[in-house]
Amino acid sequence: MFKKLVAMLACAAVVAFAADDPVAVIKKKDGELQTLLKKSNRSAKETERVKTLLNDSFDFALLAKKSLSAKDWDAQDEASREKFVSEFQRMVRNSSAKRLELYRADSTIYEPAKMKGSSEARVTAHLWNKGKESILEYKMSLVDGNWKAWDLVIDDLSTARNYKDQFSQILKTKSFAELIDVISKKADEAEK
Repeated sequence: MFKKLVAMLACAAVVAFAADDPVAVIKKKDGELQTLLKKSNRSAKETERVKTLLNDSFDFALLAKKSLSAKDWDAQDEASREKFVSEFQRMVRNSSAKRLELYRADSTIYEPAKMKGSSEARVTAHLWNKGKESILEYKMSLVDGNWKAWDLVIDDLSTARNYKDQFSQILKTKSFAELIDVISKKADEAEK
């Protein structure tokens, strides 16, 4: 009886741990995403679900912060930061659905997560589409008990670094409020 109880507790611990594993989080969302992407005619509801799957795994507050220099981020008041994060999230959410080919895969292999302490991880996925391999690396943090990505590196191109480069160029000639306006307009255009 005692051995059965220990075995049941061990199984429960494995299941509980797997639910918190960053690789399991990515795999679960990716499975549903790939099913939807394989449909040639998606309904509006399915397209909205694709956007949700692509974006629910992200910590937009941290991605937005990392898309600016520390100096530019620290120079803003809380209201400006919140507006920036909100418009940034809207822009990324709307534009991600327009680049669906990037996420399509015939098969995917995930490497075990590389942990940094207990609250940071990197998950590498090898995606094959029509015989061509792409490597995606998710840089993740534990946020309120859930693994969230704050950067997606696609074939050595960092999303956060790309935005940081773009935004620093804009901020050389425009104010932070004008940067938010630019992001807002891009979000509006991507929504169409």
